[in-house]
Amino acid sequence: MNAYARLGVIAALTLSLAGCILHPQHRPPEYLDSVTAASVTSVSSPIVFARAHQDVSANSRQYATVVGASVNRSGKYEYVLLVYMWSTIDPRLGADVHPGDTLILLADDRAIRMVRDGRSLRDVGIAKPLLRPLHTRGSPRIYRTDRDTLKFVSSAHRLRLQLEGDGDTRPFEVWEDGRRELGLLADSGTGANARNTKR
Repeated sequence: MNAYARLGVIAALTLSLAGCILHPQHRPPEYLDSVTAASVTSVSSPIVFARAHQDVSANSRQYATVVGASVNRSGKYEYVLLVYMWSTIDPRLGADVHPGDTLILLADDRAIRMVRDGRSLRDVGIAKPLLRPLHTRGSPRIYRTDRDTLKFVSSAHRLRLQLEGDGDTRPFEVWEDGRRELGLLADSGTGANARNTKR
């Protein structure tokens, strides 16, 4: 290799390294919870689902904000979805309206059924609610999951949400798409998968 060729290779490597420095891989936010002593990693943006309620008013909607998180306690990993039910328009569309505790994610051709976890956020290892919408009341619903499920949901072309036992059987559609952030959370984890999600 002559001197000009070597200079060309060096220049290409320099530009490549500069690109890596300017565009670092995005990682989900992580912090050490000072109350529970757990290491908590969460999505930077949630998935927000919405369902129109034109019987209330023309722009009335009910929302379900889904926040993915992982909790590491001394090397023991757990993956959860925190779900906030809320509405900006009418209190009748809030969290207390829907009796269904079992969550169903309709991801492409699969229905992923998750049973609500009865623990408190602090029992899970999270002292304060993550990415809680301004219009919510109380704590989020908690659903245990695993990395494989998070990866599948994040890569689904069509994603909808239902609550089993809900008086309104219409599914919630994606309103704000946080699937990419959910995929980053799944890719960042190193813990073993939980085996508690029914599909």
